[in-house]
Formats: sequence, structure tokens, C-alpha cells
Amino acid sequence: MDVSYPWLLRADRSARGPSTRRGGPAPTVRPVSPSDETGSAEPDTDGAVATEEATESSRPDLPRPLVVVAIAVGVVVLLLAAVAVWRTVAADDDATVEGQEAAASLVEAYTRHLDATFRVEGEMTRTLADGRTLSSAYLTVQRPPDRIQRSLGSTTGVVGGRRVNCSTVEGGSYACGASGPAVDTDEERRTTLGALESYVFGDDPLYSVTTDGDGCFDLVRRRTVIEATYGRRARLCFDEATWAIRRLEVEREALATDVLLAELITTNVTDADFDLGEDDTYDPEVPDEPDGSGTTVSTTP
Repeated sequence: MDVSYPWLLRADRSARGPSTRRGGPAPTVRPVSPSDETGSAEPDTDGAVATEEATESSRPDLPRPLVVVAIAVGVVVLLLAAVAVWRTVAADDDATVEGQEAAASLVEAYTRHLDATFRVEGEMTRTLADGRTLSSAYLTVQRPPDRIQRSLGSTTGVVGGRRVNCSTVEGGSYACGASGPAVDTDEERRTTLGALESYVFGDDPLYSVTTDGDGCFDLVRRRTVIEATYGRRARLCFDEATWAIRRLEVEREALATDVLLAELITTNVTDADFDLGEDDTYDPEVPDEPDGSGTTVSTTP
């Protein structure tokens, strides 16, 4: 079975303040006289002064630098604790999942993708093994059961229950082929998901899958199957608000690599978005050779 491209595959933290114990002389407790107990006599200020002077002369000051060091050590300990908590949380958020758990998450995300409504505008770039590139704007519009994708001079999809296939042929003219037979969208959906499951599930899956928890999945082919949709390796990133694909990278045979990068994603879709008319916005742009002669590159994947 031929599986098409993926769009058809479908603290606020407060530090403890300084200790109430200070590095200066300890506070002096003045002896209580009988007159103090009754409150009938004036305080013996001369005796108090004498007592304080005696205390100061007999008890050395605590070194003030030790107090500063103690406070600094406390602050450092609190900062280290905060960093440890942050790193633990970050590690949990960025934990990589692989194997069958990651494969199941990919199938779930792609199922949501197939059932979602969105319009995506962006750029597609194809880099060939010799370093040459061609690029174009791209458009993906989906409102099940209708969907189209436009890039590199071609338009493909299903509109009004009919398959469409338009392209810019050699010479620069744009034309659409005859509409194909009616599409059983429910059957096509089952086939699409079945193909994806066959790629990633089982004891010996074609692709190993990992996910970084940020809506992105990395697929690496484990054995050579030339017609595999995702080539040697691929990376799919979903926009979890709309389930559109916001980034897609596919490394194909002969080391050609396709990159689709979304620049606008919206759930506002109208009938006008399914217009199949010619639009040179989506024609491929091929850079000139160093000698300015230009190069013609096939747009067929």
C-alpha cells in the first residue's frame, strides 16, 4: 500500500532574616534592687553604668565577620536548594519517552491531527544531497472530510469527496488532472492510522519513536524500506492547541531533506481556502548556479 506524505498520511521565596543574636556585646541585665521590686525608688543609673562597663571589659566582642559569613552560608544553602528543586522539575518536564509508550503517544497525536480543523501557512524547503535547495510557500487546509496541501507547484488532497491533483508542469503551466473516484473518508482514515501503527508498533517496528514531551516526535528507521513515508528519519511537531503539524523534517533517500515550518496556524477555515486555482505563491524557487545558469530540479518527492 502506498502511504502518501504525512499531511495525507494523516519562589516567591523569603530568606530568613539575621539572627536576633548579634555579634556585639551581650545585653546587660541590671541587678534588681529591693527598691526596683517595689517601684518606689529611682533607678540606680550609676550602678548600671558600672555594671555595663565591667561587662564590656570582661567579655570580648564576637567577631563581626563571623556573623556575616554565617548569613552568607545560609543564603547559599537556600539558593542551592532552590536550584535543586528547579532542576528536578525541569528534568520531569523534559524527560524523554521512547519505545511503545512514545509510539502510542504519536498515534494519539496523529489521530487528533486527522480529525482537526485548521489552516497552516508556512515555508517548505528541500535540500538536495549536493547542497542545492528549492523552496516555496506552503498551505495546508483541513476541514474533515476536505483537505488540501499546496507547495512546490502542486496541489493535492480531497475536496467534495473527490481526490484532486494539480501541478505546474514543465514550461510553467498549471493544470489539474481529472477528479478521481469518490473517497470513502472513514475507510481512508482507518487505512492511514493502520499504516502508521504498522510503522511504530510490534516486536520489530520499522521506526523507533522518541518524544521530548513538547509535542515533538523523532522517528528513526530501523531497516531499509525505500517507500516508507518518513524516509530514513523524521521529526514531527504538533501544535497542541490545534493539532496541526507546526514542523516536519523528513530525511529521504540520497540524503535529500524536506523541512516544513509553519508560520501561521488558525482554526478559521472557509470555502475559499479550498480554491484550486493557480497561485504562483506556491511555485518552487530554485537558486541560480554559481555561474548564473540556473538549475531545473524535479519537484516530485
